[in-house]
Amino acid sequence: MARSRVVLSEYRTYDLPPDFPVLVLEGDDWLISPVRSSNLHFHNCVEIGFCRSGRGKMTLNREEREFHAGDVTLLGSRVHHTTWSDPDSPSLWSYVFLDPIALFSKDITQREALRTISGFGCFILSGKDFPWFSQLLEEIIREMREAADGYRDCVRGMFLILFSRLIRLFPPEAGQLPVSGENPVLMPALTLIQEQYATDFSMEELAARCHLSSTHFRRLFHEQIGTAPLDYLHQIRISASCSLLRSTDDSIASIAGQVGYSSLSCFNRHFLQVMGMVPSQWRKTDVASPRPSRITFTGWTRAETTEEILRKEGK
Repeated sequence: MARSRVVLSEYRTYDLPPDFPVLVLEGDDWLISPVRSSNLHFHNCVEIGFCRSGRGKMTLNREEREFHAGDVTLLGSRVHHTTWSDPDSPSLWSYVFLDPIALFSKDITQREALRTISGFGCFILSGKDFPWFSQLLEEIIREMREAADGYRDCVRGMFLILFSRLIRLFPPEAGQLPVSGENPVLMPALTLIQEQYATDFSMEELAARCHLSSTHFRRLFHEQIGTAPLDYLHQIRISASCSLLRSTDDSIASIAGQVGYSSLSCFNRHFLQVMGMVPSQWRKTDVASPRPSRITFTGWTRAETTEEILRKEGK
């Protein structure tokens, strides 16, 4: 039987201003292609998208979801995703990228919920059911575009309202927070992996955090996340290593140690599985997007065209 194609993830990093970590991208260049890319991608920050027109679908990790004009999406940095339009209804988007933890360093009390949203949060909110979300986002985008006196205070205040209402709608203690289709029973293990990924975990320790037996934990994890717990840990480590490879001059051996690998060969092997190339090769690629130490913006300033998607996939 032929082997299925390996689905790779592309890392897209946005170097947000440290004093005000918010970036807005909008305009006609964000008309989304009707061709579905077979590669997913993820970011180093939270992505909030507003579908201005059209409709289509998104893959969020392993889950496929529909979207329509007026909908707003919020994706944490650990959510691997891709977006494509319906052929007869091209979708136009505006995007906001931000670091909520840095933005609300002193303002918000639900720290655990905010960390979950920033890393694993996965929302598609209907414009019909949640009009306040799209209205707030529109105001945030307008304030950022015009940059009038006091705009940062206005934007920070509106984001505080937005995230506080999300936490009210999906209280974490009730297990209602949407986290990439994941079962809230697994959140203690997922949070531990996210915050202490450089540590070596035993399966028993992760299972105990969720009050499950090791066998039940493995089965539930694979059902909900679509992969084994240790494979997921490697994915989180590689995501973290991408940020270090782009933003520092640390040696690859040093970065391997920082994200939890005692062996450089082990790091290379897992990096290749997730990113499609070894770290040294990945660090040198994409000359149009140098490391943030050399250029202030390293993300994508427009959507991929149909021609670019097909060319990349050799079609």
